[in-house]
Amino acid sequence: RWVPTFPNAKYVFADRELAYWTEAERKAPSNAPWITDSVLPIVAAKREEVVRSDHQLGDLVRLVPTPGHTIDHYSVQVGRPGADAVIAGDMIHSPLQARYPDLGMRADYDSAQAGESRRKLFGRLCDTPTLLCTAHFPSPSSGRVKRWGDGFGFEVV
Repeated sequence: RWVPTFPNAKYVFADRELAYWTEAERKAPSNAPWITDSVLPIVAAKREEVVRSDHQLGDLVRLVPTPGHTIDHYSVQVGRPGADAVIAGDMIHSPLQARYPDLGMRADYDSAQAGESRRKLFGRLCDTPTLLCTAHFPSPSSGRVKRWGDGFGFEVV
């Protein structure tokens, strides 16, 4: 059985996200093997920290709700204003979703909500020095959000 890699670390989970996926795993473990393999051992070891998706972790780290791809997805903002970055996680999967924020994907829990989350976050980041760090773009995968018509552009740095 898998054990947490970092035995002294706390693993942060959004409350609604954890509840949704652990219930899905309970009903049909074969449909959520990543929960069985990677999440339940953390919970069993009592290393989880369950928070709301808008939680503040100290002075320099804050969770930013970006639901849609999953039920309670969050991105992570690190740093201070003017010297900060947002780690997008699964909020955006392709540069096309910057230009067309409402472009969903089959794996989304709620594609319309995912589009709203992108529009809201991109609108806030637009034309600021905040760096957007993506998880699914090819390298280079960090950049800044710029306005582009009724959508946004992603300018790599």
